[in-house]
Amino acid sequence: MAGLVAKRYGTAIFELAKEKDAVIALENEVIALKESFESLQLSEFLGHPKISLDEKIKVLEKSLADTISHDLLGLLVLVVKKGRYYDLDEIFEETLDLIDVEHGRVKAYISSADELHVDEKSKIIHQLSALTNKIIIPIYEVDPSLIAGLVIRIGDRIVDNSIKGHMHSMSREMLATKIN
Repeated sequence: MAGLVAKRYGTAIFELAKEKDAVIALENEVIALKESFESLQLSEFLGHPKISLDEKIKVLEKSLADTISHDLLGLLVLVVKKGRYYDLDEIFEETLDLIDVEHGRVKAYISSADELHVDEKSKIIHQLSALTNKIIIPIYEVDPSLIAGLVIRIGDRIVDNSIKGHMHSMSREMLATKIN
């Protein structure tokens, strides 16, 4: 879940790109920056205590001026000036989530006890897409503790059709039952 800082900055850059009809370009730029950040190149540089703030900003402007939009570069500079570079990954995620919503896409976190086969994945995605009327971005996880079945989370909705979930429900029901 994105923090308040990530929501504000992510929303600001998204709305700016939307006004300029540059949402697709923003998406590509944010994905590239996110990958750079994940490879620790950018995060190590921005977090290095021996590099001055002015030097960090100069290097950012010089190295990224030709590869990303002026608006996104301005956001990066602002974030670095405010000392919030550690929030960049969350800001990137929030921005990408807003872009997904704009394009009718939604992330579905799908947990199963065993690895799902390709045809099972396809069937699940098709059914979820029909239910939500959205393009599904599946994120799969294997969780052996489920025993069997699936747990699917889309946004704040969770469908637990696992043996573990059923056993937990039965346990609660049994504990709530009074014996005379």
